Amino acid sequence: MSSKFSGLTPGRPSANSARKAQLMESLKDTEAQEPKRRVNFEVPESKHTKLKMLAARKGQSIKEFLTDYIDSLPEG
Repeated sequence: MSSKFSGLTPGRPSANSARKAQLMESLKDTEAQEPKRRVNFEVPESKHTKLKMLAARKGQSIKEFLTDYIDSLPEG
């Protein structure tokens, strides 16, 4: 009886480290990442709803909306 999975071989999938290393290298960002900081604060529910609606109208998450807003601020 012949196997219908003719391209498969026994062994651990992680054994092919050269292929895995090549894949991981291709997934890396080419740009250096700046360290990140978390911003966390409370707002009244009405303001959160307003913020969420503004972001949704632009097709963004609140994080994307606020990040774009920060980017639009003048340097100083």
